[in-house]
Amino acid sequence: MEKHYESLLEKLLLFYPYLKKGHTEEKLEIYIQKFHNFNKAYREIKDKNPDEDSRYVVAKTLISGLQQEEIDEFDLDNLLFLLLEDSLFNAYLFKLKDVTRKLSTAKNLFNSWKIPRDRKILSNVDKKHPHDFVICGYRAEETEGAIESLRLLLLDSKRITVRSKNSDAKEIIYPTFVEIDFRRALLHIRVRDVDNIVDESEEFSTMSGRIDNTLKFLDHFQPEIHYEKFDNFRKNLFELEEHLLKDKRNLAQEKLYTFSSEIDHFTDLVCKKFTPPKAEITPEKHIQNGVLSIIATTLNANELGDIFGIKFRNGKKDNDQKYAEITIRDNGYKCISSNNLYWLNLPVLQNKKAIELLQIVKTLDNGTVIANLEFSLDTANIKLHQKGSKEFNGDHKPSQEKYDDFLNFILDFIEKN
Repeated sequence: MEKHYESLLEKLLLFYPYLKKGHTEEKLEIYIQKFHNFNKAYREIKDKNPDEDSRYVVAKTLISGLQQEEIDEFDLDNLLFLLLEDSLFNAYLFKLKDVTRKLSTAKNLFNSWKIPRDRKILSNVDKKHPHDFVICGYRAEETEGAIESLRLLLLDSKRITVRSKNSDAKEIIYPTFVEIDFRRALLHIRVRDVDNIVDESEEFSTMSGRIDNTLKFLDHFQPEIHYEKFDNFRKNLFELEEHLLKDKRNLAQEKLYTFSSEIDHFTDLVCKKFTPPKAEITPEKHIQNGVLSIIATTLNANELGDIFGIKFRNGKKDNDQKYAEITIRDNGYKCISSNNLYWLNLPVLQNKKAIELLQIVKTLDNGTVIANLEFSLDTANIKLHQKGSKEFNGDHKPSQEKYDDFLNFILDFIEKN
């Protein structure tokens, strides 16, 4: 192999976590519309190296496509952009201020923010850069002269070492997508997990360090990007939970009302015998929810909701560091409203009206999404699960289209921030 192609292969392998055969073949066929014999070329290389990891074979196949002029380096950069775009779905969200939303019609915004017109990914690897990040490409959505969304691909300006369980250390290039979402008044920072990064300082090896470092990089942009955190996201998650499960609770409550006199009588007996102290949640409420937990076991599955996990706290204040934490998760992806643990702890949730984490399954226009919504780093964090579950039929892999669908779904709740 010529030295030039050897160098390209070495750089391409720095993106090995994203070089999945199925994804690569799909992007080449549908979007790049070149290298139609990719699968045949892959098989030929794999047959010669049967024990080699499939992602390494994908990289070698792409380089062979360059050598045979099936694709060029511009196509390869575009392919990498597409693969990364459909892989980074751990998003930290911030609210764009009105002064920044007005920049959607600003002239020469790309030049002002020094955004390259072409996607140049491999050629930026190992180049010296003055900052921790280099902008390697973008995707813009425009309508009638206004930018609705501008998605920037940032790469770390140096290689990062990672080590997975039971494997040797490897070098990768760490990508980040930053989306200035004028349409929805959001700033998205989309990253991959950092758990397996080794021998790096906090700004590279921790999630908090990475997000802060990315924001510092964006703070150098002129004109400035003005944003604020979703510091009320706990309350937003409670409103979303109410929206998704209120009908189910009402259904159970209707059945509970038939026991009102019995519950009142039993509450009187308990209070007279034990004289419980005054509390935010009354004895009657606790007894009602004990009965609700039994009623819930009689509900049909199609009367249940979309939430399979929840975490909330029983602290006096939102910033109280002394609290009890309640986590309920159904490992079979059934709704938590089918579990009596939910009903028994519902009085605490309704009293606090704040949620730390929701895990939901939602079927939208572009398919089913499995997602975590969490208050993390003092703002909103949305993470789409990369893998589905055998509990579901169909394709549950995340995509850019599903991510957009999901953001549109929760937008009504986070706009109340």
